[in-house]
Amino acid sequence: MRRIHGVIAAATLALLAACSAGTSTNDSAGSEAGQPEMAGDGASVADSPGRDTDTEIGERQVITTAYATVVVDDPETAATDLATLTSAVGGHVQSRSIYQGENTYEYRSLPSASMTLRVPADELEGMLADLADLGDVRDVSQDSEDVTRTLVDLDARISALETSTARLEEIMAGAETSADLIEAEAALSERQAELESLLSQREHLADQVAMSTLHVQLTAEDLPEVTADGFLGGLQTGWQALVSFVSTLVVALGVLLPWLVVLAIPAAIIAVIVRRRRRKSGSPATPNNPEPVPNESA
Repeated sequence: MRRIHGVIAAATLALLAACSAGTSTNDSAGSEAGQPEMAGDGASVADSPGRDTDTEIGERQVITTAYATVVVDDPETAATDLATLTSAVGGHVQSRSIYQGENTYEYRSLPSASMTLRVPADELEGMLADLADLGDVRDVSQDSEDVTRTLVDLDARISALETSTARLEEIMAGAETSADLIEAEAALSERQAELESLLSQREHLADQVAMSTLHVQLTAEDLPEVTADGFLGGLQTGWQALVSFVSTLVVALGVLLPWLVVLAIPAAIIAVIVRRRRRKSGSPATPNNPEPVPNESA
């Protein structure tokens, strides 16, 4: 049991030493360019298994994101052409949205398209240059984020965890009691979960470095509105005024209609009550002792 504790403690110390070594190496990356990062067990990070892309000190790892606005004749057609161009250089369309626009008497908006593209990092400059073939490039901006230190640190931690995992597997193979086996399995599960998390982060960053992101906004050109002069201009102005008046009248009627319905009910009740009172007050009173009618024959 003491042997198990001692080996696990030694593996933990090796992991901490590797992380510390990775941090100190990051600070001296500029002065030691060209030398591979050393993990906690003395192995080169470039030789660590399980990673297709290895980071060497001196090789900068940069995530690039670009933004562009292009004025085109037909945004939907331009979006299709841009998607074809992206596929041709080995990239893909991450997202695309098309807006057809709206043109009414009261509101007018231009058609547009928005696209997010992922292209190989070495093809980004060519893609930005090719945007001029689609239309008039109005705005272009580019942001870069250097993640070299982050990747070097991840490589060091991954290498140390792989060494620690291999040692724990050896301990499990030579465990003499069930208690030793259970303790080694628990430690191994913890190391493997942390290793998988770091590998996932490493893979995500490597993908961001290898494939740049390009956001493109495609908008239609705002053509000047042609207005008619003379009789036709007056006719057009009168027609628009008539349509606007009718629209306003309909809206006003829609606003007043619920109030008219609500007010009509008590008004009708009041009218019925007043009418009944007038009938009662206008009818002649009936005498209690009517006078006898004289007999003409007498």
